[in-house]
Amino acid sequence: MNAFWNTWVITLTVLFLAIMVGVILFYWQKRASSDPHRTLDTFDGIQENDGAVPKLLFIAYLISIILTLGYFVLYPGLGNWPGLMHWSSTSQATVPSQTTLEAQYQKAKLNAASPLEELSQNATIVNTGQSLFQTHCAACHGDQGQGQKHFPNLLDNYWLYGGTDQDILHSIKQGRNGVMAGWENILTSEQITHVSQYIASLEPERVVNAPEVNFELGSAIYTENCVACHGEKAQGNPILGAPNLTDNIWLHGGSIDEIKHTIRQGLNNVMPAFQSQLNSLEISAIAAYVKYENKLHIERKQSLDPELIAKGRYLALAGDCIACHTSEGGQPFGGGLGFVTPFGTLYSTNISTHPDYGIGDYTYQDFYDSLHKGKGKNGYLYPAMPYSSYQYVTEEDTRAIWTYLQSIVSVNTVNTENKMIFPSNIRLGLLAWNIAFLDTNPLEYPSYRPATWKRGKYLTMGLGHCSECHTPRNIAQALEPKKLFQGNLIDGWQAPDITAEQLYETGWNIVSLTDFLKTGHSEKGTAFGGMAEVVKNSTRHLTRQDVEAIAEYLIAGDKYNEIEPHIVPIIPPGFGDLANRPVTQTINEIDDSLNIASNTKTGIETLDIQNHEEAMYNLYAQTCGACHGPDGKGRAGIAPALLNNGIIMHKDPYDTIAVAIRGLMPSYMNRGTNFMPMSSFNTVLSDAQLAQLLTFVRNRLGGRTVIITAKDVTNVRKELEKSGYIGAIHQPME
Repeated sequence: MNAFWNTWVITLTVLFLAIMVGVILFYWQKRASSDPHRTLDTFDGIQENDGAVPKLLFIAYLISIILTLGYFVLYPGLGNWPGLMHWSSTSQATVPSQTTLEAQYQKAKLNAASPLEELSQNATIVNTGQSLFQTHCAACHGDQGQGQKHFPNLLDNYWLYGGTDQDILHSIKQGRNGVMAGWENILTSEQITHVSQYIASLEPERVVNAPEVNFELGSAIYTENCVACHGEKAQGNPILGAPNLTDNIWLHGGSIDEIKHTIRQGLNNVMPAFQSQLNSLEISAIAAYVKYENKLHIERKQSLDPELIAKGRYLALAGDCIACHTSEGGQPFGGGLGFVTPFGTLYSTNISTHPDYGIGDYTYQDFYDSLHKGKGKNGYLYPAMPYSSYQYVTEEDTRAIWTYLQSIVSVNTVNTENKMIFPSNIRLGLLAWNIAFLDTNPLEYPSYRPATWKRGKYLTMGLGHCSECHTPRNIAQALEPKKLFQGNLIDGWQAPDITAEQLYETGWNIVSLTDFLKTGHSEKGTAFGGMAEVVKNSTRHLTRQDVEAIAEYLIAGDKYNEIEPHIVPIIPPGFGDLANRPVTQTINEIDDSLNIASNTKTGIETLDIQNHEEAMYNLYAQTCGACHGPDGKGRAGIAPALLNNGIIMHKDPYDTIAVAIRGLMPSYMNRGTNFMPMSSFNTVLSDAQLAQLLTFVRNRLGGRTVIITAKDVTNVRKELEKSGYIGAIHQPME
């Protein structure tokens, strides 16, 4: 600043301060002569008196002047005066000057060609690199290098173009141009779907809902079109920047839809070259910072106890974490699965190690509070997160699960915002819900029960959280403990009554229930709907010993879940010689108004089997018999037995009706175990015909005499429509 401007700034500053002091003195003198009883003016009946200026105002002005003078003495502001602190805005710049950076390297006896391992151990250079990273790299890679969709995570050990010093420096200097051609004009939509399903199935943690033939077709398409870049084993090629497709690291999104989009449209992922903007020292400083953060991240992962990780993985499978925290076709633990409630739709959250979208910035205590108290780091959780059950998980097991989750890869999936209606969208209200409904009493383990029963209760009531689906809820969506396991309507299905009494009455035992939970199939039927997902993602991974313990607990019963002495097992009569008779009528010839009489002696409505059994069997043979067999005993690999089937025998016919209306998608337990789909009869049979058919089937194959009416079928149909499902083989309505 030249002499003129220096003098001008000082003059104006001093003049302004003098005016401030003058104003204060003027009003201070006037304050002494003021008379609060003297009226200065009157307007509309309001008097303005000669009151004194408040003393507090003078004190505030005085403090302001003192602070101003102090600032001018300590810091620059009066022309060229540097201030006693000799502060300079240059020293606060984000990017240090070249001279400063050179001095840092010289002092450390390092240079731009020094190994990144050595550079990353120098705190001064790392700090400089961090400043440069924030300026040039953070917008894409995140403030800590954690990455985001389309921009790689620099903290893990998965390097798209290689992780050597030379590779990292080359990426910063020269940039990268990751080009993948679009295949929509080469492959058909069906072929793209097949290869996407095959690629997704390469991840060890993911089970893709597709038949084995799709994977075989996808593998052939991959071999023909993708091997050149991604390699025969799909483990990528760092020279080309072709990613590894087997490690759950998805730069552009890992859901099947996102994989299909990438294959269809291709991509042109460009990282700019910085060699024209930054010199070699600055580039090596950035690389040193990246290396430093990467090393910290890897060391944290390597410090985790492998045995605790393995135990935590097993417990996370027992808790079925992946099922809820993975969207349909999405990346494991990436969240995004919707839960429709009476108060709106909730979406599960990302629980991977991503620090922005997941729980990467959670402490163990944050995680513990979420799991046990329903209190997340950013507010109270909705009880769709089953913390009312997870609160029973021991501290030791909780820490093991936490350790496992710290070991999984970071998923860069952004959380979907919940769509809750007012006032349900106010999370503070959940505190009141917890106070009113959360039972924090510990589980009771009677001393007379065997250790296997106790283990079964711990898994069932805690990690397995079976009561969350199979127990009715009140109007506030809280579980009704005195109705434990008595069934609940969820997602258009009736999670059936699994009380000890109902299981005993319908012929379940420890072996059949263990087989069902372990494989999804037993002599009592096949898992479908939400239960198929539970088996696929959870119970099939448990040891048979643990599954038997769960079965023992459910079969033996517990408090509020006991078997009444008068209950006896049902023994269905079966079709008998009806199965040997020829079909004599078509569906159209069978009268809708088959006589369904009432047994006045017992008061129980029953089907008039004697007069109409042949007509009813004709209806069964033409609708169900081809798959389930003429005797209702099923066909291996095609359809389960209906005779003694747990759902057919269940006291509530809801699921039997719902299956007939809704149909079933095939259930894929793993690459080698698939259950066939079942077509919907929504447009094949009228409600009256369905009612007659299902009453007959439940009577002969399930031993149930209670009639199903056309109105019952209509009511279930309405419930399915309300839930968004109707016909077309279990397809949600658009």
